[in-house]
Amino acid sequence: MTFSTTSVAGLGTVVVDGAGRTVYILTTGDHTNVPCDDASGCTKAWPDLPLPDGVTSAKAGTGIDASLLGTKKLADGETYPTYNGWLMYEFAGDGGPGQGKGQGIHSFGGTWYALMANGNPVSGGGAAATSPTTGAASSGAGTPGY
Repeated sequence: MTFSTTSVAGLGTVVVDGAGRTVYILTTGDHTNVPCDDASGCTKAWPDLPLPDGVTSAKAGTGIDASLLGTKKLADGETYPTYNGWLMYEFAGDGGPGQGKGQGIHSFGGTWYALMANGNPVSGGGAAATSPTTGAASSGAGTPGY
């Protein structure tokens, strides 16, 4: 599974999966990483991106900082790629590559955001976001504060 970046209208340059689809993260009001699971029905609208069997890591494509790619094994036993500690999902409402219709949607206990290449969530006003792994604050622009 390879991740890269591309320009998406209204969002700027964002992280996309190997099919060119925008990836999203789910955050709460305090900007922490919220898992989306099958039990809640969340993954029907926001498909998760488990690594295929036998694959232990994601690959960095164009525009991706390989040091920000990681993995997390969840209670379902599957291993998922992360970017700057964020679990990543697609949005079923995006009809294909180059779309960002999931940006800013409030559902499943939080708000969905696309990710910038520096690992920060895309936010309209550049509001501070907190890293899901370190708790460090970041401006959402410029160099990552994670």
